Amino acid sequence: MQMPERRVEPRTEVELEVRYQTAQEFLSAYSRNISGGGIFIRTQQPLPLNREVQLRFSLPGIDRTFMVRGLVVWTNPHPSRSSFPSGMGIKFMDLDPVAKKIVAGFIGSRRTTPPPGQEQKPPLQKPPGR
Repeated sequence: MQMPERRVEPRTEVELEVRYQTAQEFLSAYSRNISGGGIFIRTQQPLPLNREVQLRFSLPGIDRTFMVRGLVVWTNPHPSRSSFPSGMGIKFMDLDPVAKKIVAGFIGSRRTTPPPGQEQKPPLQKPPGR
């Protein structure tokens, strides 16, 4: 049985270096995708659920460093059980409106995944001669 799609914002595949900090350590990894609501970070050692982190990243072609508080909302520690790589989904907690608009513009310029419910469907074709 397939789980229902919970994403509400469009996202794009992008590999960025993301530096993140917990209360105990500084870490660095690479993203897989980003949306206006969060980011997926590939790592062999995802943090525990509900762990707060400070994220720092830049988007290609945009002269700005984003610093945002995030929360680990899901993890995939065992990629052998899934086609998705090991890592963690982090929800942005305090992305300011200007930064959110910049991220949305970046995603819109290169979107690879449509927003849920807006997937493209082939047009209906009428049989010939009718």
